[in-house]
Amino acid sequence: MNIGIIGLGLIGGSISLGLRKSNFGDKFLGIDSNKENAIHAVKLGIVDKIISFQDLIIQSSVIILSIPVDGIKKILPIILNKISNDTVILDTGSTKYEICNSVYSHPKRSRFVATHPIAGIENSGPEYAHSDLFHKKNCILCDSELSDPDAIFIVEKIYSIMDMRMIYITSKEHDFYISYVSHLPHVVSFSLASTVLERFKNEKKFFNNMRGSGLDSTTRLAKSNPETWLPIFISNKNNLIQAMDVYIDHLKIFRKYLRKKEFHQIDRYIKKANDIK
Repeated sequence: MNIGIIGLGLIGGSISLGLRKSNFGDKFLGIDSNKENAIHAVKLGIVDKIISFQDLIIQSSVIILSIPVDGIKKILPIILNKISNDTVILDTGSTKYEICNSVYSHPKRSRFVATHPIAGIENSGPEYAHSDLFHKKNCILCDSELSDPDAIFIVEKIYSIMDMRMIYITSKEHDFYISYVSHLPHVVSFSLASTVLERFKNEKKFFNNMRGSGLDSTTRLAKSNPETWLPIFISNKNNLIQAMDVYIDHLKIFRKYLRKKEFHQIDRYIKKANDIK
C-alpha cells in the first residue's frame, strides 16, 4: 500500500513518520508547494520521493491532504475526479463543514473521510514533525456516515496506529465547537501579542525585561503560521465571530467589576474559571 501525502509540514510529516515507525505502508510519496519543505521531507525520511500530482494520485492507495483548508477545498474535488474506486482520501483540516459541503454531491464522495487530528503546535514545517505528535490526542471524524465502511476502516487504522482517540460528530458540530476551543484561543493570542507589541513598540528594552511566563504562555499561539490560520478564520468566520462576541462580553464583565470595585465578584469569577482545570 502506497501512501501519498500532499503537504509535508508538521501534520503531514508527523503522520508519515508515525506510520513508518509502525511499518504501515510500503512507499511514501509526497508533494509540497514549498520546494525547501519537499527537499527536507526526503532528507528527514518523511517520504521516499517527491513526485508529480498526477503520479501521486495514480500510485497512491491512500491520499492524505495536509494543506491549508482553502487548498483542501479547492483540490479535493479534482482528486475525487481522478482516483480509482478503491482509493481512500483523508484530510487533516481544522475546519470541516465547507470542505465536506464542497463534495457532498460528488459521485465518489464516499471515498473521502473528513478528519481533524487535534495535535498542532505553533511551529510549522517538516523539521518539527515527529512520530509521537499524535500520541493520546483526539481525532475528530466528521460525517462518517457519508464514507464507505472500508474507507473508514483504513482511516481508523491509521489513527489507531498513532494511538489517537477517535470522536465522531457532524462537520457542522465540529466547526461550532472548534471555534471556541481552538480558533478563539488563536485570535486571543494574536490580539494579545498585537496589543503589547503596539503598546511597547518604543519601549522594547523595558518590555523584554518585564515579560514573564504569563505572557509567553498566553502568546505562544501568536507564533502560528498565517498561511494556515487566515484560511481557517475565513472558513469558520460565522462561528468564530459568535465565539468572539461571547468572549468580548466576558471581558466587559471583568472590566465592569474592576471599575465598580466589585472585587468579590472578581474573586468569584476567577474561582469559576478555575473549573477549566
